Amino acid sequence: MSKNSRYLTSVLSITLGMRLFSMSIIIPFLSVYALNLKGGAPWLTGYALGIFGLTQAVLQIPFGVLSDRIGYKKVMVAGLLMLIAGLLTAAYAPSVYWLIFARALQGSGAIVTVGYSWISSVASDETRDKKLTRLGAVLGTFTMLSYTIGPLIHIFLKVDRMFIFSAGLMVICLFWVLFGTKQVDPNMRRIHHQKRKGKTVFNRKTFMRGLLLTVNNLLMMAFFFILPILLEGKLETRQMWMILTPAILVAMAFLTLFSRLASKSKAKPVMLFLYLLEGIGFLLLYGQSFPGIIAGTVLLMTGSFSVSTIVPMLLNRDIDNEQRGTGNGIVVSLQYFGSFLGAAVTGSLWSISPDIAFLFTGIFSVLGVVLVLTFPQKKD
Repeated sequence: MSKNSRYLTSVLSITLGMRLFSMSIIIPFLSVYALNLKGGAPWLTGYALGIFGLTQAVLQIPFGVLSDRIGYKKVMVAGLLMLIAGLLTAAYAPSVYWLIFARALQGSGAIVTVGYSWISSVASDETRDKKLTRLGAVLGTFTMLSYTIGPLIHIFLKVDRMFIFSAGLMVICLFWVLFGTKQVDPNMRRIHHQKRKGKTVFNRKTFMRGLLLTVNNLLMMAFFFILPILLEGKLETRQMWMILTPAILVAMAFLTLFSRLASKSKAKPVMLFLYLLEGIGFLLLYGQSFPGIIAGTVLLMTGSFSVSTIVPMLLNRDIDNEQRGTGNGIVVSLQYFGSFLGAAVTGSLWSISPDIAFLFTGIFSVLGVVLVLTFPQKKD
């Protein structure tokens, strides 16, 4: 791994991690903020929460295709600018409708695909798995920090000021990417004028991998909807870090192990085990005892973190650099579609019956297992 490659990986990993941190520190307080805006209502609050995932899902493929054509850096910078604009719009939103628009604008900065593709394109076949595993660990670290530091920041800053704080962090990342990296132009311009003989990324295998992430993100968004409700009367929102931080630390500790096993032709049994962990995690949450909630959170975090790292790792083994943005775009779009469904459907079902909402999570945990069982083993 060259020095330049390590530096670029660090820049992109921290940028994606900071993006995740900037969004996650606000999420626990967004519902109450939206309800207190002009026109605030529970169903509109749900849209404000979910529309970020929807616009991410819609735009990941276009961003990926565009990065294959004009280069990763240009698209990354454009996405960061859109995210910053969305954060600032949210800070000054006079009504819930403006907040919904702002959240959609935040989601339109669909740079996850670009980041994964850029990192994968500069890595050799021997180092790619390791780099993507490190990226997963960095994202896990920033997630942990967001749930630990977010409540502390909220003590000093109201939600509108937290949006401005997050925008400031992203401006720093924007300048780092803008002036600290070199433009990498994929070969799509040349290929655009000639018939490509290689495999297309629009195939069953890519779609199946995307569905694995759809299910994974759906389950995690369902978890984040359910957890605060189960903790009512047990912990305050600002104390959620006491459960989430240890769970994330455990998840990160096992991430390298599961990624290493998956890279040694054991992806199928590892993925089966991880989805079983998530299913058992929801069973423990269903019992609603405090120890069960803690154990369930650990299992869900462990399963989700590893799945969200292993699937892109396997995907990028089979994609040529010229199509890397497109391939990652397909998978990440399906991933964010799962985020939207997880929040929207679980919330709707919970209003009917918590039992039905838990049944919904159980069905999709089983679906994750079924998808892994139907996936071909030999190429992974």
